[in-house]
Amino acid sequence: MIQQTQSALVTSGRILFMDDVESHGDRRSQIYWKATLIFGLGLLVAVTSFGAGILTERDLINDNNSGYVSTDDGNGGHTSYNEVRQLVDEEYFGNPADPIAATEFDETLEYSAIQGMMSSLDDYSTFLVPSEQTAVREQLSGEYQGIGVWVDFPEGKLVVISPMPGSPAEEAGILSGDVIVAVNGVVVDQTNEEDAFQMVRGPEGTTVRLTISRAGTEGTFDLDVMRRRIPVQSVIYRPIAESKLAYIQVTVFGDNTTKELDAALKQAQSNGAVGIILDLRNNGGGWVQSAQEMIGRFVPTTSGPALYEDLNPDGSERTPEPIIEGDIKLFEIPVVVLVNGGTASASEIVSGALRDYERAVIVGEQTFGKGSVQRVHDFEDGSSARITFAEWMTPDELRIQGEGIRPDIVVAMDPGNPGADPQLDKAIETLTGQPKHATPVASSAASPVS
Repeated sequence: MIQQTQSALVTSGRILFMDDVESHGDRRSQIYWKATLIFGLGLLVAVTSFGAGILTERDLINDNNSGYVSTDDGNGGHTSYNEVRQLVDEEYFGNPADPIAATEFDETLEYSAIQGMMSSLDDYSTFLVPSEQTAVREQLSGEYQGIGVWVDFPEGKLVVISPMPGSPAEEAGILSGDVIVAVNGVVVDQTNEEDAFQMVRGPEGTTVRLTISRAGTEGTFDLDVMRRRIPVQSVIYRPIAESKLAYIQVTVFGDNTTKELDAALKQAQSNGAVGIILDLRNNGGGWVQSAQEMIGRFVPTTSGPALYEDLNPDGSERTPEPIIEGDIKLFEIPVVVLVNGGTASASEIVSGALRDYERAVIVGEQTFGKGSVQRVHDFEDGSSARITFAEWMTPDELRIQGEGIRPDIVVAMDPGNPGADPQLDKAIETLTGQPKHATPVASSAASPVS
């Protein structure tokens, strides 16, 4: 079975989805992204605890601003914000006396004011403080800094599902089933899930002390683990047992997704695959260029655009964005795309294009419906603002925002039978013509914890 759990980034009470991005020059070297992320990598804490999020962005603009709110109303007078802020400075009982604490307090007030302003816009225009922005960048970059271990957090316990191969966690002797009782002396069950994950993560070159409880071992023991950069695979390939089908799961449209996808498609060709199951369930998006490149592996550029960018609500400024081909071209092989309610943004762009060009059968459940696009403004302090400025449309000029992609074959998961995957079963049946229960091919239910 293929276990799925949602993951995304929740910040300031808002859900961010990692989605599509395009840049003004080298689209990869700058953070131009449009995002929607209701993600579905399990709790990929290694990358960050993305629990539910949607972010869609397009252009990163280096404003070289502080990221703080203006103190001038444009007419030389004071805004009500500044008047209230002055009252806080003069009257608030909790104003810290320590200079360092006072600076941090001032920063918190500034950030909170900006976040409050952004929250009055649409659901996807948002402001990320530096720590949140770092987490998003890590998610797209395909690596994070930590120990490399997949974990779950049942009943307040930090349980190791497995160490990642070749990771510091594996080298230190951490085993599947180990329970991390404490991190650097802080007891895990006295924290929440996100804080527990963050305690394990940290800069490369630093050491974290984990207190471990292991079945069959009396008491607990400590392990010191040196953190380092951990690559996170965004494309998972598995042949499906007793068939000539290739299963390819894509968890995010990040910096390395196209390269990993090409490697998976080459392997499928080498294995003589006669059909491909492209699993985009719980994929919340990422770089729009990665989506354009994925479409280009299955649809020739001569077919038309990969999508349209709609800059005006009345539809008067609708710009086609091209399909981007690569060395790998599988224009004839049958394809089934798996989708669900966690399929968002860049994933919906791919699903919509493959459907519109009749290159794939879409199986699963209605997708999320995240088609708005945010322009990204980065500031010198590491924070960033994301402003909705456009919407995406499919090649047939069908709206994604609020609509989503409806599958050709609707198949719901059975909550009463978590060990089954009827959507994958239907994909196999669609490609082979033979009803068949799917053999487990991959699992991404856990989340790497730093």
